[in-house]
Amino acid sequence: MCDYCGCRRSGPTAELAAEHERLLELGDVLHTALHDDVDAPEVFDEFIQLLQMHAAKEEVGLFVHAKSSTPLGDQIDALCREHVDLHRWLADGLQGTHVPDALRLLVTHIDDEEHDLFPHIIHALDPEQWDEIELAHRAVEAVWNAPERSEQAQETS
Repeated sequence: MCDYCGCRRSGPTAELAAEHERLLELGDVLHTALHDDVDAPEVFDEFIQLLQMHAAKEEVGLFVHAKSSTPLGDQIDALCREHVDLHRWLADGLQGTHVPDALRLLVTHIDDEEHDLFPHIIHALDPEQWDEIELAHRAVEAVWNAPERSEQAQETS
């Protein structure tokens, strides 16, 4: 992401950018594990959990307001379709045949968000919309971190 517009420095886009960085770090570890034919279930689990929560934050927060306040609806729809593709391609676990494709898509997806979407919306949304996005992020985190969800995640591991 560029540092010109300030979208990396505060608020929901800064939070999403930090999650992007962590996803890319985990993706690099997974790429190496695949290349070296090493199993990395803990890393994969962390990657999947973060990716799912991150996509939910974008889809119920940022994307809702960006679609209603900017002419970027088609781009946002494409990003949402990529979220679906990522989840589908990763559904079979680290040994799935589409994991390398998903890791490549993630890099371009993040690049599209950080270099195109975020700079366009940073000044297009009003303070109330940013507050609503922040609330949506907290709501997603509350659901994601609920005890029953943690128990479900442990049962599937």
